[in-house]
Amino acid sequence: MSNQLFEQIQQLHLAPLLNWGAFGIEKEGHRVTAAGQLSPLSHPASLGSRDFHPYIKTDFAEMQTELVSDTFDNTDEIMQQLGALSEVLEMNLADDELIWPLSMPPVLPSDETTIPIADVAPDARAYRDYLANRYGRRLQMISGVHFNFSLAPALIARLYDEVYHDQFATVKDFSDMLYLQIAQNYSQYRYLLTYLFGASPITEALFQTDTTNLPDYAVRSLRSSQLFGYANHDLVVSFESVAAYHDSLEQAISKKQLISEREYYGSVRLRSHGHLAQDGVDYLEFRGFDLNPFAASGVTQEQLDFLHLFFTYLLSLPKAAESLTARMAEGQQLNEAIALEDATKASAQQAKMQMLMTNIRQFITTYQLNQRFIDAWTVMNERVNDFKQTLSYRLAQEVQDDSLTAFAMQQARQFKRELTEKPFQLQGYTDMELSTQMLMLDAFQKGLHVAVLDRSDQFVELTYQQHHELVKNGNMTSLDRLISWPLVDNKVVTKIVLANQGIRVPAGAEYADLEVAKRDYQAAFGQRALVIKPKTSNMGAGITTFLTRPSETDFVTAFKLAQQYDQQVLVEEYIAGSEYRFLVMDHQVQAVLERVPANVVGDGRSTITQLVAKKNRNELRGEDHRTPLQNIRLGAREQLILKQQGYQVDDVPMRGSQVFLLQNSNISNGGDSVDVTDDIDKSYFAIAEKVAEILNLNVTGVDIIIPNLYQPYDPEHPEMAVVLEANYNPAMLMHLFPMMGQQRRVTTKMLTMLFPEMD
Repeated sequence: MSNQLFEQIQQLHLAPLLNWGAFGIEKEGHRVTAAGQLSPLSHPASLGSRDFHPYIKTDFAEMQTELVSDTFDNTDEIMQQLGALSEVLEMNLADDELIWPLSMPPVLPSDETTIPIADVAPDARAYRDYLANRYGRRLQMISGVHFNFSLAPALIARLYDEVYHDQFATVKDFSDMLYLQIAQNYSQYRYLLTYLFGASPITEALFQTDTTNLPDYAVRSLRSSQLFGYANHDLVVSFESVAAYHDSLEQAISKKQLISEREYYGSVRLRSHGHLAQDGVDYLEFRGFDLNPFAASGVTQEQLDFLHLFFTYLLSLPKAAESLTARMAEGQQLNEAIALEDATKASAQQAKMQMLMTNIRQFITTYQLNQRFIDAWTVMNERVNDFKQTLSYRLAQEVQDDSLTAFAMQQARQFKRELTEKPFQLQGYTDMELSTQMLMLDAFQKGLHVAVLDRSDQFVELTYQQHHELVKNGNMTSLDRLISWPLVDNKVVTKIVLANQGIRVPAGAEYADLEVAKRDYQAAFGQRALVIKPKTSNMGAGITTFLTRPSETDFVTAFKLAQQYDQQVLVEEYIAGSEYRFLVMDHQVQAVLERVPANVVGDGRSTITQLVAKKNRNELRGEDHRTPLQNIRLGAREQLILKQQGYQVDDVPMRGSQVFLLQNSNISNGGDSVDVTDDIDKSYFAIAEKVAEILNLNVTGVDIIIPNLYQPYDPEHPEMAVVLEANYNPAMLMHLFPMMGQQRRVTTKMLTMLFPEMD
C-alpha cells in the first residue's frame, strides 16, 4: 500500500504537502528551590487558575508544571510559542525557584507520600490519587515531552478524492489507515529516537522503587525503558485497526487493568477530537521523549523537524511480511535494548541505525523535501555515526559523581538567564513590535488564548472562552472609533478641535511652499523660538526645535527635513517647559512619563561622540525599536542642535554639564524616559483625560508641556499646560521599562479593557 501511495503522491505532484502537517507539544518540568530540592510553594497565583489556563498547567505533583502549545501547521511556530511560554513561566516563579531541566526528577523525599499531589479540580485530583496508589508517586515524577502529529489535511483529501475513494467507504476510513500505518511502523522503529533523544542515563538517589534494581551504569534512557519508565505491564493493545485499538482499551478498562483510556502509557496513541470509534483518528500522540537538558525549552528545532520527517518516512514503508504482533514485539525488544545500553559506548545497533538513516536521506531526496529536513537529518546522522554526540553520552559525561543536582542547577540557572535577560522581549516573537510582545506576554500569563494572525502587521487575536478580540500594534482594538486615527494623525485638525474646546495648544501656521514659509519667517516670526515639523509624522520623525530664533539657513534646512516626511509642514511657537506623556486608557490616566530630549552629561574628559557611545551601551537602548529606548544618533539634526549651543561632536563638555542632541523629546529619537506618575500634581490628569474624551480615544498618549509638575494647574493660566498632540497608537513599552522610575504594567490594563469579565 505505501509504495503505491507514494507513487500516487509523486504522480499527483503532492510531495510539497509532505512538508506540512499539524503539530502540538506538551512539556513537563519541576519547580525546584535554589538548592535543587522540590519547591514547597504552590502553583504561581499570578498564572491564574490552572484548571482553565490553556497553556500553563500542573501535571501530577503540585510543583510539576506542564506547558501545552497550540496546534500549528509547522514546527517553527511550536518552538516560538514554547519559548514564549517558558519565559512566562520563569518570570512568574518565586525569586528562589528554578525549573529542573531533566526528565529524571531531583532528589525525592524518603517518604514518597509527602510528595504533594497537584491541587486541581476534584475529578482531576481523583485521577491523580488513583495513579499515586497504583504506580507510586515516584514514577509519576518523571517528566518529558509529548508530541502530537497529524498529516496535512489537504494531502489526505487530495489522495482520497483522486485515487482512493473507490477503495475506502469514507475519507475517515482512508485517514485511519494512514495513521495506523505510521503507528504500526513507529512501534517497530522507535528505537532510533530513543537512541537519538534519550537523555535520562541515571537518576538521583531515592528514586529507586522496590521492584527492580536500577542499572549501575549510565544508560540511554530510563524514561523510555519498559522496565523503568512509564509503561502498562501485562497490557496488550491492538493496532490492527482503529476498532481493534478501541476495543482492546475498552476490555482493559472493563478488566480494571486501566481506569480510563488516558491511563494507557503506550509510546504512541490514536487520538480523536470526538469519539475515536465513531469519528476516527485525528492525530497521533507520541509520549516517550526525554527533556533535552541542553535546550532552554527542553527540545530543539532540529528534534521537532526530525520527528516530522521520521513520522512521514514511516508512512512510506511497505507492509512487512511478518505479522503485526511479531513486528511490534520485536520493536519493543529492540527499543528496550537501546534504552538500557551503556550510553558511554557505541550502540550494538549502529549498523542497523546507519542503514535506516541512509534510507531516510534517500526519502528526503526522492520527494525533494524542504532544507530544514536535511538540516535535521544531518544533526541526527552525526549522532548515529558518533555516540559521543548523543544527549545521553553528553549528560553522562557532565555527571561524573553520579549526582544530577550540580549539573541540573547549572543548566537551570543558565536557562533562566537566557529566557529572562531581556524582559522587554518575548521569546519566539522578538521580531514583532515591542508593545505587542508585552501584550502577548501578559495575555499568555493571564490565560488568554493567543493567536498571531499576521506577524509583520502586528495582528493578534485574543480569546477567553467564546469572547474574541483583535488587537493591532498592541492597543488598536474594536474599542476604537474609525475617525480617531485620521483625526489625531492630522496635527492641524487636532489643534483646531482641541482649541475649540478650550484646550491650550501651540500657535502656528501650515505651509506647503518653502518660499511662502521663508517670507513669513522674515516678517512674522520675529525673534521667537520655533518648532518645525511635518503635518503628519510618528515618533518625532522630521521635527526640529529651535530654542532661539534660527538663522534663515537653518530654518530652510529644518523645513526641507520636515518635507521628507510630509509636504505639508507646520511652523509653531516653541513652548518652554518639560514635556510629559500621559497614557490615557479607558478614560483614565494610567501612567505619566517625563520625556527628556536626547542628551549627554559631560565628564570633563570625553568628547560628545564618546559620551554618546557610552550612553548607547545601556542594555535598554538599541536600534530599530527593538528595545525600550533608542540609541542616540549624531546626524544632521543633532549636529544642528549642537551648533546652536556652540558645540561640535569632537568637543569635550565640562564635567556635569548637560548637552542636548535634540530638543524634541521623543524616546524613539534617543530621549530619556522618567516615570513621574506619583510625583506630578493630579490636576493635570483631568486635562489629559479631557483631551482623550474630546478626540473619542479609548487609548491615547497625550503630550503636554508643563513648566512645573508639582504646581497645581490654574485654569486662569492656561499656559501652565499646553497640549502638543495626542497619539492614536501610543507606545506602551516606555511605561513598562522607563530609564528611571517605577515600571507600570499598562498592558494588563489593556487586557482588562478588552476582557472585563476575567477580573
